[in-house]
Amino acid sequence: MTKSILTRDYRIRYSEIGADGRLKIGAVLDYLQDAAGDHAALLGVSWTDLFARNMGWVIRQYRLEVNCYPKGNDVITLHTWRHTYRRLYELREFDVRDKAGNQLMQAQSCWILINLETRKPLRIDRNLPVLNEKGDREIAWTFSEPEPVVRADHEVAFLVRRHDLDINRHANNAVFIQWAVDAVDPQTADSHRPYRVDALFASEALEGDRVLSRLQKVADTADITFRHGIVHADTGLELARVKSIWRS
Repeated sequence: MTKSILTRDYRIRYSEIGADGRLKIGAVLDYLQDAAGDHAALLGVSWTDLFARNMGWVIRQYRLEVNCYPKGNDVITLHTWRHTYRRLYELREFDVRDKAGNQLMQAQSCWILINLETRKPLRIDRNLPVLNEKGDREIAWTFSEPEPVVRADHEVAFLVRRHDLDINRHANNAVFIQWAVDAVDPQTADSHRPYRVDALFASEALEGDRVLSRLQKVADTADITFRHGIVHADTGLELARVKSIWRS
């Protein structure tokens, strides 16, 4: 491990697997977030470092591809590295492999540095100049912005619980994606798994808010594709958009 690339081994725990005996997608996102936090700590820009300066990281976009979900008790190796993009975005890539070196999943995330009081973005080069140093691997911008839900085929309501909050006191990004996939019909969820997820986070969800997870099926072939919209139930404000592609 160097400062440019962080490597972590994880053993899949019983609490992280679903009814099919494989890692839940919410747990996938938790692993990625934990590794990102560990690497940020190594660089001196973790949430604890920033909180004292009234700053914090929030995720703007996610792109996740899963070739194979590991099973309970499997050991996976996660690599992550970062790159500052246009002085305002922190791009981070992830590569996850099994013990034989086969790629299980890959992901890219886009983070924004914000002022915790105003909730407005801050320029990384002016506030965290150490991150202007380039890492070993440059990261290209490859995000695909999900299209909005035009016609909701299904809708599920959720209440933002205290359990859903992170250190920034809003619903964690993994919770948004969980809300999206939880709106998928049981038949699809039992026979397929999310292969690709593209997410765009637009606004916060706070404790006690009611949110609606809206879903529109846009392709029903071997790969089933959904558009998801997460909106505030009372104001109608769009909180997030997600596109998910499911494979058997």
